[in-house]
Amino acid sequence: MKNRLVKNLTYTAVVLSLVILATACGSGSNNAGDNTAVNASTNAAGDNAVDNSAAANNGSSANETVSEENAPTEVSGVFNGINADKTVEIETGVGPLTYKVSAEIADKVATWEKGTKIKYQYKEDTITAIDKE
Repeated sequence: MKNRLVKNLTYTAVVLSLVILATACGSGSNNAGDNTAVNASTNAAGDNAVDNSAAANNGSSANETVSEENAPTEVSGVFNGINADKTVEIETGVGPLTYKVSAEIADKVATWEKGTKIKYQYKEDTITAIDKE
């Protein structure tokens, strides 16, 4: 009886380990925060040129309705501060993330204190809108 229990526990532990490993190594395409960190080196000006050329190829203007794929993502977080290179650090559910900001947004958040709860919209690695909650 005891040998059978130990044998079953061993098999169960191996199967659970494989399931956890398979889950951890999955593609994770729904992790927006992780994708933001990976895309941190993307140039926002280059993105506009790509968007405009894509609209020209479709025979439509760039000012038409934004598809879900190109829409900014809205997230809540905690403002950690602004850096000299016009990037802000925001604490999110996946940890602290850094985003590029325009001069207007940099001026807006310059007086905010660390720990301020905020809502913001971003596209790739650039914040497009930010407000206190």
